[in-house]
Amino acid sequence: MIERRQFLAAAAATAMLPAAAIAAPARPVIGVQLYMARELLAKDFEGTLAAIAATGVRHVEFAGFYDRDAAALRKILADNGLVAIGAHAVRADMDDAEIDRLIGQCAGIGMAYVVAPVPLVPAYRALAGKSDNPFRDAIAALTREDFLRTADRFNGIGERAKIAGMRFAYHTHGLDFLRFDGRYAFDDMVERCDPGLVDFELDIGNTIAAGVDPLPYLARLGRRASLAHLKDWRGPIEPAVDRIPPTAPIGEGIVDFQAMMRTMSAAGVGYAFIEEEETPADRVIAAIGSAYRHLGRL
Repeated sequence: MIERRQFLAAAAATAMLPAAAIAAPARPVIGVQLYMARELLAKDFEGTLAAIAATGVRHVEFAGFYDRDAAALRKILADNGLVAIGAHAVRADMDDAEIDRLIGQCAGIGMAYVVAPVPLVPAYRALAGKSDNPFRDAIAALTREDFLRTADRFNGIGERAKIAGMRFAYHTHGLDFLRFDGRYAFDDMVERCDPGLVDFELDIGNTIAAGVDPLPYLARLGRRASLAHLKDWRGPIEPAVDRIPPTAPIGEGIVDFQAMMRTMSAAGVGYAFIEEEETPADRVIAAIGSAYRHLGRL
């Protein structure tokens, strides 16, 4: 399942939020990454968004257009009182024309952020069909240069997003904490990416799954970590960069969300999205509601 998550060719669309309105609130606004509800959205898009809105959630991040155009999405979201903050929409391996098309589509909807969900992973396509676990083997083949090339590409994408009046962000995974010469690849990414062009969407759960404490990174990145993803795990976990532990409902696993909320607030994280990837479809709406209420009490 994580393989599909990592390499999904994400496209996105949602409600209207002027890019000029990007500002960090006193504490992160809690929303939901709609990948969590992908099976439900594919079967009943409108009904699923209405059910999510009924939980009290008002802010969403998309990972797919679901064959709706911008006008249809604006209406559906407005009808349900939802606001789309951004979308996992672009990838570093896309050509410039496709990136420009997707940025233009997101900007036309009024999103504040466009997000890349994965770095360059050159070996993945070559290994597909030739390996029993192409994701694992492609991660093992990554080099420091792959991450540096990704960062350079992200600077270019960030410039394109800026021209369109948006911010570009990169969503992290466990693989970002591969070590090269005793140094995390993510440290290279942070240094190589232009702060004026590239923000980070630190995935709290993925970072912990890789065996890394996200709190120092949140504090160090400050407002460059403008977005975050929230997950919880059943413990104990065995740290790994190429797989995730069993999912726990937010607030019932090993993650200290009180500490996370304090640190995210101090760092200026604007939006934190619930994303329980492995929750069965028939429990997704209840899980969103439970996580939203739990986080709201912290």
